[in-house]
Amino acid sequence: MEIKNSLDSGKGVFTTQSYKKNDIVYTLTGNISSKPTRESIHIGNNQHIYDAFGIFINHSFTPNIRVHKTNLIALHDIKENEEIRFNYNHCEINMASPFYVNGILVSGITK
Repeated sequence: MEIKNSLDSGKGVFTTQSYKKNDIVYTLTGNISSKPTRESIHIGNNQHIYDAFGIFINHSFTPNIRVHKTNLIALHDIKENEEIRFNYNHCEINMASPFYVNGILVSGITK
């Protein structure tokens, strides 16, 4: 993985190799907190991880990865040098910093 400028989102995380559907693209590591921060990723009940690459993984309504515990799993084949993105509305809970994309609220899973 490497952090580079994203075309539409500031910085982003890009692959340095290709992956097949269902491959583990990356495993998150770092400090785990019981409360979300603007840059943490929800990985379980009251568990939010702050990962050096994870803080740069951008949101997309057409993601190419999903978060499963600490693993980032390919939703389809991913090419080398492709930015990885996940849908924050599918895994984040109680986001610290909700935002809008084209008028659609990105705030995490709604109950």
